[in-house]
Amino acid sequence: MKRLICAQDVLTASKKHENLVVDSNTIVTPQAADVAKECGVAFVHAEQGDCTSNTNQHATLHDNKNEAAVSAEEIERIVTAGLKRGIWTEESLHQLWTKTNKVDLDSVTIGVSGRHIHLSQEHLDRLFGKDYELNVAKELSQPGQYAAKECVTLVGPKGVIQNVRVLGPTRKQTQVEVLAGDTFKLGIPQVIRLSGKLKGTPGITVVGPKGTVVLSEGVIVAARHIHMSCAEASERGLRDGQIVSIRFDGERAGQLDNVAIRVTENSALDCHIDTEEANALHIANGSVVQIIK
Repeated sequence: MKRLICAQDVLTASKKHENLVVDSNTIVTPQAADVAKECGVAFVHAEQGDCTSNTNQHATLHDNKNEAAVSAEEIERIVTAGLKRGIWTEESLHQLWTKTNKVDLDSVTIGVSGRHIHLSQEHLDRLFGKDYELNVAKELSQPGQYAAKECVTLVGPKGVIQNVRVLGPTRKQTQVEVLAGDTFKLGIPQVIRLSGKLKGTPGITVVGPKGTVVLSEGVIVAARHIHMSCAEASERGLRDGQIVSIRFDGERAGQLDNVAIRVTENSALDCHIDTEEANALHIANGSVVQIIK
């Protein structure tokens, strides 16, 4: 039967200022290896000498031919021994497995978006001056994107909305993202679209400190969506363009459908809804919701 070295064995050896002797019949738990590093306890092989690195430990535990370092039976014995020694409890193990297999893969944080505008470089120059560069006010959840210090005014057939934040960096085409309620104030049609899908959307007039731009299209109410990288999508069994739902808890617990998955190589995991949706559902920026396929 294999000999098990757990974290408590390492702590005992540390108090006695001793190292631990291991051989090919010894299993060192990952927790024990971590504690040994912290306490300065070395694992000395009975035949090959000092084995202080994880690489050397793994070499003594398996033959490195694409086999698992620890078999299912050995894992069961390790867990059983940990329960008997009081290192783990059944509840702590259940929480760990639940977090690893469920929460980490099926949960996502919420990023709440207000009205804002993405500008092309041509329109940025016309609104703020030739060769103008945006000033970063705050980094956003998606890599390389930020809220700028600059703001503009939106002018529609029926009304005006001031202090609309510019987001950077510049894009190929100017895009305005407003709330559903804003469309009534501005007097424009309410068109729900994913970012970049601008054909057939209403236009608007944008006013900056140095000039004005009249858009023939580009105003949307952003469809709710979840950003994720290719690796994150693969891990969760999701694909770009897939439609899912999100479930949330709280006083107004419920579910939102028609949430689009948006996958790019450089995306960071984040679910975007607008301020109207968040306020109606009592969901705050940073809240965690569950992805329902």
